[in-house]
Amino acid sequence: MKCCDNKKAIDELYKNIALNDRLSETEDSKEIEERIALSLGYTLEDLENGANLGLGCGNPIENANLKSGETVLDLGCGKGMDVFKACKIVGEEGLVIGVDRLAEMVEKAKYIRGKKGFLNTDFRVSDIDDLKVENDTVDCVISNCVINLCEDKEKVYSEIFRVLKPGGRISISDIVQFNELPAWIKDEPIFHAT
Repeated sequence: MKCCDNKKAIDELYKNIALNDRLSETEDSKEIEERIALSLGYTLEDLENGANLGLGCGNPIENANLKSGETVLDLGCGKGMDVFKACKIVGEEGLVIGVDRLAEMVEKAKYIRGKKGFLNTDFRVSDIDDLKVENDTVDCVISNCVINLCEDKEKVYSEIFRVLKPGGRISISDIVQFNELPAWIKDEPIFHAT
């Protein structure tokens, strides 16, 4: 199994989600996505901007202790769900940068930013293991169920520490593997994407 096969499967799945504005084509998928987000601590106000895709596995903002005026970086921002929640906390003096590898996701996030007037946000197309962010510029890095998709997690964390200011913090919601996976799962690229 080559890592580029996994990356291609991940990109195809998430590009399809971005283009269709939804995780699933079923009738009740939006309702399910909303119930999941509410169970993770998001509010109806958070959901009304249209950025929820039902892809998160937690709420990294709950433990981030964000403060007014801070610079926050969201790794794998998708359509900006956590970026928009964080930008309300850091206020006009702060900045929330969302990065996503897919231009389609960044385009959707920028559309919502313009429509809703979230002016203290910035979106960039960038891999999270090669961030287009300057050294020592971020107070807090957040991520919601994205780092698990990367082959080289050590490189991701190296990039996180590179962009963090001294004393900066991270708040990550993600999945963790405790037991070895069977070969038939490890060898199938689509399972790396879901």
